[in-house]
Parts: sequence; structure tokens; C-alpha cells
Amino acid sequence: MNSIIVSDENSKITDSLRKLGYNIINSECIDDLLPFERKHSDIQCLRIDDTFFVANNCRKLKSIMQNLGLNVIETENPIKKDYPDNIILNAVYTGNKLYCKESALDNSVKKYCSKNNIEIINVNQGYTKCSTAVIKNKFITADKGIFNALSDNGAEALLINSGNITLPGCDYGFIGGCCFENNETVFFTGDLNNHPDGKAIEEFIKKQKVNIKSLTDNELYDIGGFVII
Repeated sequence: MNSIIVSDENSKITDSLRKLGYNIINSECIDDLLPFERKHSDIQCLRIDDTFFVANNCRKLKSIMQNLGLNVIETENPIKKDYPDNIILNAVYTGNKLYCKESALDNSVKKYCSKNNIEIINVNQGYTKCSTAVIKNKFITADKGIFNALSDNGAEALLINSGNITLPGCDYGFIGGCCFENNETVFFTGDLNNHPDGKAIEEFIKKQKVNIKSLTDNELYDIGGFVII
């Protein structure tokens, strides 16, 4: 059974995951952050291969992960409210490359990448992970800067329109915060038919020979991402 780190802010989504056999590990609530970010797992945790970076102000989450026998590295700096101090772990790792706003990345990650010959590719969008869905080392994003960086580095990506994803407290949410890929299936928090680019997204995913599963029948909901263990 897979464990998954995710916010508990939407019970319909987490209940659906439990019914599918996932063990839910609740992300923490960081009171210093803006309300819509306080429980987002893609803010609090970054996975690179079998190593997990966790913000040093997420003590409970770190303890849970260590008790599972995971290789956990604590960040040198805490997550703070003001940008870019809230995106120190918001990065996309694939193919020995890490896409992120390099100046904001925590030193613990920079040191790890240097030691393990992982190339850091800078993008202007600090919310890199929030803005990017990863499917079999292919990508979906509404951010042109991320799209260009991926394309320039030989990655296949689909550029969609921004918006049409619910994030309470914001005008809209992001594609990376509402889906994840695991066991040959891409799971979405809502129904792709409710998104104007839903058909293009569906076709792009099916080209990767993976299935699509909706966790609810609602509009896509940015729950802050998912970290698979």
C-alpha cells in the first residue's frame, strides 16, 4: 500500500484516496503561511529519487517520515510567509534535472544536487512544482517560462491555459497541485471534463500509455499537490 502526503483540507479527495488503498499522511499546518498555502505538501516536502527534503518547521511530518524508515533531509531554513521564502522546496525533479527558482532553493537541496551531479535549471516561476504536472517524465503546465525551459532541455510538455482550477482564497489554482501519477495512472482531484483544456490534457496523458482517474466529479481542485512514498 502506498502512503501519500497530502492536505486534509478536502475530505472528498482524501476519502477517495483511502478507498483506493492509499495510506494518508496529513501535511502540517504552517500558521505563518498564507491561508491557501498552509497545508500544501508541495510547499513542505520535495522528493528527489529516494530522498525526501522536509522543511525544518515541519517537525511532526519529519518524525512520521523517519519512523517509516525514509531518508529525510531537513532544510537549513524554515518556510516563511513572504515570497520567495515560502518556495524553498517548490521544485520539479526529473531526468537528473531540477527545475526551480534557483535563488530561492534551500541550501540543503543545492548541496545534494551538487554532490549527486543533478543539474539545477533556473526558471522565473517560483511555484515551479505547483505549476507543473509530471507524467512519465512528460509535463503539463500553464506557465510559459517553465514550458520553454522544459522544451529547451529536450523535455516534452503541453502548454495549457491558466485558470479553471479551484483554489479557495485565490483567483485560481495550478495544475501541479491537483494531480499525481502513480502505478500507471494519473489521478486528478476533479473531472477533466470540467476544464476547457480537458480534452487536450486527456490526449496528452493517453499518449504516455497511462490511465486517468478522477477522485471526485467536481471541478479540478488545487489541494497543494501529493508526495508519494
